[in-house]
Amino acid sequence: MTATLTLYVDYISQPARALLLLCRAINAPHQEKYIRLLQGDHLKKPFTDLNPFRKVPVVQDGDVLILESCTGLRYIASKYDSSGKWYPKELKARCKVDEYLDWQHLNTRAHGVGYFCNKIIVPILKKSEPDMNVVNKHEHKLGQVETQFASYFLGSKPFITGQNITIADLLAACEFEQPSAGGYQLSQPILEYLSRVKEAVGPDYDELYTHIEQVTTSTD
Repeated sequence: MTATLTLYVDYISQPARALLLLCRAINAPHQEKYIRLLQGDHLKKPFTDLNPFRKVPVVQDGDVLILESCTGLRYIASKYDSSGKWYPKELKARCKVDEYLDWQHLNTRAHGVGYFCNKIIVPILKKSEPDMNVVNKHEHKLGQVETQFASYFLGSKPFITGQNITIADLLAACEFEQPSAGGYQLSQPILEYLSRVKEAVGPDYDELYTHIEQVTTSTD
């Protein structure tokens, strides 16, 4: 029987990797349709008919279409995770997951993708040198984000909600790995946090991350 859950992804996309890691962790039956961002597949039909916002990832499950990655993470965890740990039902834990997913848009994501895209992706597409003034601004902001994340969201806990990994940790790890692949030096607390996430997720973590490394090494 063909899986009804379909993910439209490019492995260089942080939220796409988070969704894939979730599906693999909970053994959710799904298909992957690869949209090559660097080749502009997201700007062409038939993808633009599916997503007029022209972004990945996209989650499609029967007649359910989700164009926002955080909503996709919540949906897949709610429907397919029988353990209930990835998007916990306990209100206090769920609030902490939601709080991070809301906060990260203008913080971890904004400056992680800002650093990576301006240092790696824009030069690839434009065949130019990176604008280091822009890169350095994101680098400075990322340092602040790391401090805030470690002090507020982690504190003395191994993961965002406590002892158990959740969808918030998957997304946070994918966002922090992106600038790291571009040469950003993560702080020790974040490196230790990523090691815990990697251990909890297993080999799929490294398998998906290698695609980012391939992009960055192609610019050397």
